[in-house]
Amino acid sequence: MTQRARLVLSVLSSIAVLGGVAAAAPKPAAPKVTQEVITIQRTAKTGLAALALIGKVQASKVPGFFATVDRNKYGAVLGAMVDINPASGLTKYGHGSDAPLCDAPIVCSVDVSSDTLTFSITETDDADSPGSRWTGVTRYLALRGTKVDLQVAAIGFTVKRHTTSSFARVTRDQADADGVDAYGTGAELFRAAQLTGGARGSFAALQLPCEDEGVGAATFSTSGDLIPVVVNCEPTQGAGTHSVVTVGGGQGYPDRPGLFSRESGKVASWQVSGAVTGISSSLTRMFVLSY
Repeated sequence: MTQRARLVLSVLSSIAVLGGVAAAAPKPAAPKVTQEVITIQRTAKTGLAALALIGKVQASKVPGFFATVDRNKYGAVLGAMVDINPASGLTKYGHGSDAPLCDAPIVCSVDVSSDTLTFSITETDDADSPGSRWTGVTRYLALRGTKVDLQVAAIGFTVKRHTTSSFARVTRDQADADGVDAYGTGAELFRAAQLTGGARGSFAALQLPCEDEGVGAATFSTSGDLIPVVVNCEPTQGAGTHSVVTVGGGQGYPDRPGLFSRESGKVASWQVSGAVTGISSSLTRMFVLSY
């Protein structure tokens, strides 16, 4: 074998080794996602109770989420539903309306530079007063992100963290929908989405893409429905205002266009179908909290 042939073989062997090393190079690990449900209840039967809670949800390179639900024997109501950094680059989606991020007494703010939502709850409640807001109420906080911090000081309240409790979402990217985005606002044609709730019951919230402008309607049904709910996205009086027209049971939110919620006490297959075209800056189309 000539010296030139030996040199060529040596180079080829080196390339093969380098190629093997390059092929075997590990991919960057996906960010670890934390998802949990926090429950808050007043457990003192009489007298004054106090609660101070401060939390942070950071969503680094993953779609983050924060929602609150208040439930009693009469039903459940959504207090907040906030998307945190669901997309990279210039596209940052918020909660999609002019209303506050969270309803009082919960105070929320988002730092878009660090993709972190900070929330706080300060409560005092007198069980002996006719105006007690916490009798028979359970507040659920649904959190999803790469890091969750929680600080609690409570007298007469019980705060529990449930990392095994479940909630699920359908985002507009996961739904049967088409659209385009520009700087956090999307024009979208929404057609369908579905999720299944837990065996002990569930709460489901639907957010149609008609926060700024919209037209169309969708049925919001579950297993065992005799009459499905119809949620309407038609504009009414003035720019940016919409009506929610329903047939069947559920909870509408007049100051939050396209938002509607329902509750089931058994295993429920939640389904939405229709044709809604509109403008939206929210990512979540359906949120289901399983009890």
